[in-house]
Amino acid sequence: MSRTVIVLPDATVASIVSLLQAAKNSVRLKAVEFDAPELIEAVAALARRGVQVRVLLNKPGRGGVSDNAAARTALQAAGAQVANAPHKLAVLHEKSLIIDDERALVMSCDWSAFGVTEARDYALLTTHRHEVDEIAACFDADWAHQDFKPHGHGRLRLVWGPLNARQRIADFMDSARRTLVVQNARYQDPVMIERLVRAQRRGVTLQLMAHAVHRMQAREIASDVSGLRMLDDLGVQVRRLKVLRLHGNLLLADGERALVGSVNFSPASLDRRRELAIETDDAGAIKALQAALAHDWSQSRPIDLSEEGLREELERHGRADDADHLLGAADGATHEP
Repeated sequence: MSRTVIVLPDATVASIVSLLQAAKNSVRLKAVEFDAPELIEAVAALARRGVQVRVLLNKPGRGGVSDNAAARTALQAAGAQVANAPHKLAVLHEKSLIIDDERALVMSCDWSAFGVTEARDYALLTTHRHEVDEIAACFDADWAHQDFKPHGHGRLRLVWGPLNARQRIADFMDSARRTLVVQNARYQDPVMIERLVRAQRRGVTLQLMAHAVHRMQAREIASDVSGLRMLDDLGVQVRRLKVLRLHGNLLLADGERALVGSVNFSPASLDRRRELAIETDDAGAIKALQAALAHDWSQSRPIDLSEEGLREELERHGRADDADHLLGAADGATHEP
């Protein structure tokens, strides 16, 4: 039994295609954005050769993402089953792949052409029986629009939104004693921000990386900037990648334990969406994640959170029309003059 890491886009989409091609009997996939041609074809090819393929997506238009129309059409034409996630979940944001009931891939990445080629993302492949079984059980429950309760066998490794994510991630950060490295797309949730501040105050060295401001969604930017400014005001520096888009959600504590998956630091992610992350202390996985984080930190720079800095960044990336409204909301709501 093992847990191994795939670092994207370094490993390229071929790393996921090769896993799909090895399937013999069944594949279960949960995806949010699914339009990468290589991945659509790889999944369709499985259905055409008789592998049972079930794909769970959000209802078209739900959650502010694409309707994945091309993927739906191609997969159904090939004989795959495609269904919508339960309406009782605000959004299906979990990204997971179960192959032959033997291996499960827990991902932060979308299966979009952009997502697998230009974004920093992570996936962790587990062959641990109880983990694979639990991920499969959640898929089957969501497929049938039934309630799901984590098994919780042995040491808890799987983190589920909206079931236990808030407490599990808070506990993970609270357990850090020396260092805590975080890559996260959202810094909105006050409890998560509080845990980061407490870690700093007890002497933990923090390295935090976030979205570049110009990559933030218009409807999210005020709350995102608010969270970053709270950290900045308390002396916690947050940096952004210079080249890659940061999409992966990753925590590394004390260089020994990591948490990888779809959960970000927003109330919606923690409390309303179907999310999945997985914890690992496997030496090989930790080594690969440390290397990626060290590279990214060396290729990052501080986010200028002053109004002038934010305005300049938005205008430089063609968002001049947004700057006055968005920065006025962010500044008035969160930052003392």
